Amino acid sequence: MKKTILAITLSLTCTSAFSASLEKAELLSEHGLTKEAKIELIDVVFSKTSNANKSAAYYELGNIAFENNQVASALKTWTQLVSKFPSSKESELVKSKIELLSEIVGESAKENVDNAIAASYIKHADFWSSDRDSKFTIDSSWIPKVETANKWYDKVITEFPNTKAARIAYEEKIRTLLGWKERGKYGSSYGVEKDFNAYMPQVLETFSALEGNFPKASTLQAFRYQIAQAYWGRKDWKNTRLWLNTIIEKSGDKDSFYRDTAQRRLQKVEY
Repeated sequence: MKKTILAITLSLTCTSAFSASLEKAELLSEHGLTKEAKIELIDVVFSKTSNANKSAAYYELGNIAFENNQVASALKTWTQLVSKFPSSKESELVKSKIELLSEIVGESAKENVDNAIAASYIKHADFWSSDRDSKFTIDSSWIPKVETANKWYDKVITEFPNTKAARIAYEEKIRTLLGWKERGKYGSSYGVEKDFNAYMPQVLETFSALEGNFPKASTLQAFRYQIAQAYWGRKDWKNTRLWLNTIIEKSGDKDSFYRDTAQRRLQKVEY
């Protein structure tokens, strides 16, 4: 009875107790209570709710497993989803991804063997080969890391527009384009750190897309400062001031870390 009352309270549309259970599972997951979230979702799967709710529960169970690096479990859950609810919207989302997950499972995950004797044989073999590397290595020599990474960020942005995943992909793409330097005397440089003129226009284009699609993203001010800092490193004082002043303008009357830092940098831009 209490659970039903809670469900009705949580659901703005007051559709059913089960839709609220999905909301509860999502809230639990967002707060790091993944164990409790999975229990809630499994309750939905075995309840008398609609197929739409069950399909959504399977989908979220797979998401939680994948985010916790339980790739084999995510693959199994999403395969069940496609089998049980082939025409659902969640099934359409994962159908094309199952093959990709299968590749990941094949290279890094430990699957359960459905025969006890066979499993014991594998354990015997594993004992003698325990020193082997359990992860495959990839020689990345001469592979363009920035472009290769961005290919996958772009797939997320294209295939999952206006989602949390797309926002994260935009953010990680900008970080990648801003670049880095490898440690050591002979370490390579990437992105803006390697070629400012080639990569800075891409940074600006991607930032503009992030800002346009996610105007309330909490990372916008931080990226504005990184862009200003990149111009500062090139002694481009005009663009440095432009981006620092934009930070202050976007802050309005609110005091903040980046507003304060931008004001302090503006006091001494040239060096």
